[in-house]
Amino acid sequence: MRTSPPAAPASSHITGLDLFLILLVTCSWGLNYPIMKFVVTAYPPSSFRALSFVLGAAVLGLYARSRGESLFVPVHERWTTLRLSLPNMVLWHVGLVYGITLLNSGRAAIVGYTMPVWALMASVLLYRNPLTWRATLGVLCSLTATVLLALDEMSHFAGQPLGLLFTFGAAISWGIGNAMMKHTKVSISSLALTFWMLLTGAVSFTVLTVIFERHQWHWPNALQGLAIVYGGVMTFAVSYVAWFRVARKLTPVTSGLSIMLVPVIGVMGGHGFLGEAL
Repeated sequence: MRTSPPAAPASSHITGLDLFLILLVTCSWGLNYPIMKFVVTAYPPSSFRALSFVLGAAVLGLYARSRGESLFVPVHERWTTLRLSLPNMVLWHVGLVYGITLLNSGRAAIVGYTMPVWALMASVLLYRNPLTWRATLGVLCSLTATVLLALDEMSHFAGQPLGLLFTFGAAISWGIGNAMMKHTKVSISSLALTFWMLLTGAVSFTVLTVIFERHQWHWPNALQGLAIVYGGVMTFAVSYVAWFRVARKLTPVTSGLSIMLVPVIGVMGGHGFLGEAL
C-alpha cells in the first residue's frame, strides 16, 4: 500500500462541492435525530453508538485501504488527534445519545444546535479571536431561530432537566471542539482524522457499554440494525469526512451557522417518522 503525502493546508475558498457537502451533512444529521430516538427507546444507547462507531471506523478504514491512502498519524500529532476527538466525538455523542433518551428528537436537535453560540464564545475566550459584528449578528439570528423553535416546548424542557443538561453539555462540547478544529493544525487528511476520531469514539462507547449496559446488551432487530448501519455509514463515515473538510476551511462560527437547518429537519423528521407534535 502506498503512503500518501501529508495533506496540504486546506484552501479557505468555498467551492460548489463544499456547498453540496454542507447540504449532505445537514440532511444526514437532521434525519439522525428521529432515527436515534427510535432506536434508544428499545435498545441500550451506548451499545447503539458503540456499534455505529465500530462500523463507521471499519468502513473508512476499508475505503482508505482501497484508495491506498495512509491512516498513519505522526508521533507528534497523536496527542493532538486524541485531544480533538474528545469534544468533537466522544463528549458530543455521550451528551446527545443520553439526552435524546429523555427528550424527543426535535427538542434534542433544537438544543444541540445552539452550538454556534458556544463556538463563538470558545473562539473569543480560548483563542482571543476578535468579536466581529457579522459573527455576533449571525449567532444572534440563529439563537433567535432556536428560541422561536423551542418557544412552545419550554414546559417540556422544564420537565426533563437532566435531558436538557446532557444535550446542552453536548452542544457546548461540540462548540469548543469546533473552535479547536479551526485553530489546530495537523498534517493528516480529513479522512485519516475522521478514522481515528471514530476509533476513539468506538473505544470510549465500548467501555461505557461494558460498565453500564452489559446486562442489557442483545442483538439488534432488523430495524435497529438498519439504524446502526445508517449511523455508521451516513452519520459517521460519510458525513464526518465531509464536515471536517468544510470545518477546516470555515471559521468556527460560520461552520456552525452553515448547518443550522439541521434542527429544522430534525423537528420535521420527528413529526413525520415518530408522530412527535409539531
